Amino acid sequence: MGEALREHNAGRAKDARGRTRVEAPARRPGRAGATLARAFVLTAAAALAACSSNSDRGASAPRAPSQTAQAPSGPQPGAGGQVTLSGPARVALLLPLTAPDGGAAAAARDIEAAARLALAEGAAEAIALDVRDTAGDAATAATAARAAAAAGDALVLGPLYGANADAVGEAVAPAGLNVLAFSNTPSAGGGNVWVAGLLASSEADRILSHAADKGWTGVGLYYPESPLGRVARSAAEEAAGRHGVALSPIMPYPRSFEGIQSTSEAYKAAFDGSGATTVLLVDEGQGLQAAASFMRYHSIGTRAPLLGLGGMADRELQKDSSLSNALYAGLDPQAMADFSARFQAAYGRAPGRFAWLGYDAVAAAAQMMRAGRASGDDRPFGVEEITDPGGFRGLGGPWKLTRDGGNMRALAVLTPTASGPQVVGPATMPSAPGS
Repeated sequence: MGEALREHNAGRAKDARGRTRVEAPARRPGRAGATLARAFVLTAAAALAACSSNSDRGASAPRAPSQTAQAPSGPQPGAGGQVTLSGPARVALLLPLTAPDGGAAAAARDIEAAARLALAEGAAEAIALDVRDTAGDAATAATAARAAAAAGDALVLGPLYGANADAVGEAVAPAGLNVLAFSNTPSAGGGNVWVAGLLASSEADRILSHAADKGWTGVGLYYPESPLGRVARSAAEEAAGRHGVALSPIMPYPRSFEGIQSTSEAYKAAFDGSGATTVLLVDEGQGLQAAASFMRYHSIGTRAPLLGLGGMADRELQKDSSLSNALYAGLDPQAMADFSARFQAAYGRAPGRFAWLGYDAVAAAAQMMRAGRASGDDRPFGVEEITDPGGFRGLGGPWKLTRDGGNMRALAVLTPTASGPQVVGPATMPSAPGS
C-alpha cells in the first residue's frame, strides 16, 4: 500500500500546470468584520458609480441617469462556500472507496473512519460530511466534486491522489470552493487546492535542524532516482541552506537492490573524502532497508546516527537492525498512539498509515466553522481562514496551510525501536518561510 500511495510525492515543477495561485479577494479586517466588510464594499461601489463625473465631456453636459452598480455575479475565487451559521456546514469528503488499487481503497476507508471519529469526538456540531466516491479516477473525482458543489457543500476534503487534485480544484472553482487534498505531492497544491499530507519539506527541515544543533554540519545525501527521491532532494537542499548544513556528497541510485549495491561503494569513496559526519536517507520500504544496510556495511553512520525522513516510520522497519539508532522526523508518537487506541476502540481494528489525515482535516474544518460562527462570517472556508497564521491543532501537534498550497507541521525527532518510535527531540514547527 505504501508504494502505491507514495505517488503523492511524484514531483513536478511547481505550477507546471499553469495554474494561477488564488489570493484572497481582499484581506478581511479580522474575522469579526468579515460580513460588514463585504456589505461596505458593495455599498461603496454603488456610491462611487453614482458619483463619478463626466468632466472630460464638459462640466454641465447632461447625462443619462446612472445605473445601479451590480454585485459581481457568482462567488469570488477562493471565497469558500456559503454556510448557514446556525447549523453544521456541509463538507464534501472525496475518497477512492472503490479504487481498483486495493491499498488505496483500504486507505480511503481508514480516512473516512477517522473523519467520522472526529465528528463523534466533537466536530459534528460544526460539520456534516457528504462522502462521495472518486474510484481513484480524475474524471470521476471531478464529477463527484461538481455534484458536491451543486448540493451546497462549502468545502472539499480530498481527493487522496495528488494526480486527481487538479481536476477537483478546477471542478469546484466556479463555485468559489477550496480543496484540502490528502496528498503529500507538493506540486498538487496551488490555486484553490492545498495539500494536507505530511511533506518532505517539513521532515527535512526538522531532521537537518537537529543535525545542525548537534554540530553535524556536514551531511551526505543518498537518494533514489524516483519522483520521491527528487522531491526529497529538493527539500533537503533547501533545509540544509537554512540551517547551515553542507549537504555533500549527493548521489542518486537506481531503486533496486542491484542499483543500491553497485552505487554504494562509489558513495563510500565520495563520503570518506567529503568530511561529512553522516548521511540522510530519504527512501522508504525495501529501498530504505537496502540503502541503510549498505551504509552500515561501509561504516557510514558510525560516528553519528543515520538520518531519515518519514519512510523510517514504517512499523516493520522500526524493528530492522539496519535502522538501529537512526534518527528521523515524525509526528508525536504518544499523540498518535492515543489516536490509534481511540480508533481501535471505535472500529475494532488498528488505523492504517494515512487514517489520521481524515481526522485532522475534519478537525480543521470544524475549527474554521466555529471561528466563522463567532465572527458572523458565513463563508468560513475562504483563503484567509485556510491560511490563518495561527493554523490548526492536529492529532500530532500544530500545523498550518500556506499560501503556496502546501503545509507546515510540527515534527519531533524520533529513533526507531522494536517497541515503536521514541522521542529524541521535541516537536517544533519548520523554520521554512510560510505565508
